[in-house]
Order: sequence, then C-alpha cells, then structure tokens
Amino acid sequence: MSKLSQCLKIIALLQTRQMLSTREIAEILGITPRNVKAYIEYLKRAGVPIQGMTGRGGGYYLSDNYYFDVPKLDEGEYSALMLAEKLLTHKNGFPLANELQTAVAKIRCALGDTVVNVFPLPTDELMLSLGKVDLRDNVNKILTTIYMAIKQRKRIRILYYTPARDEKKVREVDPYAMIYREGSWYLIGYCHLREQIRTFKLVRIEHIEILDTSFVYPCDFSVKEYMSNIFSVIEGEEYDVEIRFFHPASVWVREKRWLPNQQIKVLEDGSIIFKAKVKGLIDIKRWVLSFGKLAVVQKPEELVGSIREELEGMADLYGGRSCEKEGED
Repeated sequence: MSKLSQCLKIIALLQTRQMLSTREIAEILGITPRNVKAYIEYLKRAGVPIQGMTGRGGGYYLSDNYYFDVPKLDEGEYSALMLAEKLLTHKNGFPLANELQTAVAKIRCALGDTVVNVFPLPTDELMLSLGKVDLRDNVNKILTTIYMAIKQRKRIRILYYTPARDEKKVREVDPYAMIYREGSWYLIGYCHLREQIRTFKLVRIEHIEILDTSFVYPCDFSVKEYMSNIFSVIEGEEYDVEIRFFHPASVWVREKRWLPNQQIKVLEDGSIIFKAKVKGLIDIKRWVLSFGKLAVVQKPEELVGSIREELEGMADLYGGRSCEKEGED
C-alpha cells in the first residue's frame, strides 16, 4: 500500500479517536511501529498538527481545530464493513446485531446506491461462528449499561450469581473493560467486596445500576497484561505447565496458539511436549480432559492431582465400567 494511502488512514484514525499509541496504529494498519513514526513525521512536515504525549497511556492526537475530509471508503474497506454486518448476527452470538445493522444502513445511505452496486459481496459463501452463545435475553442491555459506566468512569452495583457456591450477592464494581471469550461476554473490574480485580460473566448478572460514585482508572492496569497467560477466562496463581500430547491430539494442538508464551517440542514418536506459564488451572484442566487419554500432564503436581481426582470421581459415577469401543461386538 502506498505511503500516501497509509498517511491518510493515520489521519482518519486520529480524527475518530482521542489518542492512539504507535503500537496501536501499527496493529490496525498492519505495518511496523518504525513505519508509523516515519509517516507521522512526514505528516508533521506537511503541516498536519499531530501532537504527541509520552509515558504510559500516551500517544498521538490531532489538534482540536483541525479537520480533514477523509476520502470515501475504498472497495476493501466497504467489503469489510458489509461482511461484518453479514457475519455479526444474533445467531452468531453478537448481542448488538440490531444496532450494527442500523449503523451500516445509515452508512450505506450516506454512500449512495452507486457505491453499493459497484462492490457486490458473495457473503452467502461466508460464515462466522463466535462459539456457543449465552441464552439470557438481557445480555445486550447489561453490556450497554457497562459500556456507559466505563465511558463515564462510574461505579456499578450488580446482583451476581456464583454457580460454584450457588449464591447471589450484591457487589459494587469499578468497571475497567469487557472481553468476549468463547461465546460469552465478561466484565473485568475492581470488586469492592473482594477488594481485588475480578472477572464477571455478564450472563450471571441479574441486576445492574450505575452509581453516582466516580472512580479513577488505575494507570498501572492493562487489560492485555491482566489477560496474558490466562488460558481462557478464570485467573489464578501462575504455574509452569508441561503436558504431553499423543497423535492425533499432537497435530490439533500444534495448529493453534493457545498462549503467547507457549513452547512446543516435537518428539520422535510424533507426540509433543507443550510448555507454558498459565495463570490458574481450572480452564487448562478442562482443556486437558477434553483430549481424554491423548493428553498426560507432567507438571505441575497440583494439576496432576486435580485431574486424577476428577477421573476417580468420573469412574465412581460410571461404576468403574470400561466403555466398549465403537464398532466392536
């Protein structure tokens, strides 16, 4: 992509967002941070009033009195927008599907029929699944309320159900962020009841209200850092995990990046050794059990013991009987 095109996209990004770091711009445009800095300097020399703020939480921003009429969407951008509307539906678990369809309809109206007819999309041949979706109808309302609280930096009060203890409790939470994992939305925030940062599943929130109490977003908190090394959602103490996977599970595991710090060693018999640092053992325990006898935990001993206890409990439920193999008499 040309230098001019990248520069125009940087201006468009800075006009629609308050501040963006070099890394964020690089990730959005798919270029290196070095290129971002070079383009920023080029724009400054061209007279574009881009300002910078150093330190944690800093980045680039445009002066308030500057406006640039950004070029209309190109074919790739328009196609991406239409595909997003087509794929992000309620059937796929996206709770704001109606709002997205309304927004896209307004954009199409503003662009006119000419653009719409020029870029036809074969969307019927594409499908996206966001996993098994939550069944509660109020997730959309809860998600919107939390988003407003995050934006306004307001504390929320929720009635939250905890299945493990089969109890409901009122909690006051400073909402920091929301994440979407495996078909469910989660809130990350400071729980004043537990006096620590906790993760809450939105489908388990039975009541929510925004309070008048404001909170200060901690400057040393990063959602990415908080979620790093968490296998799925449930956080906990960090462990060094080592698991041996046998064929064909060894192939399936190698096809994905499960954790950013994972290391995989291929053995001569086709099996692999999977190593990683993991915060919490509940989610990775479920993952290991899903592979059955094709996965053997070697470290840590806490995970080995937990899986052994789970298997013994399952054996009791099934009366210690061994299952017959499919297709055998």
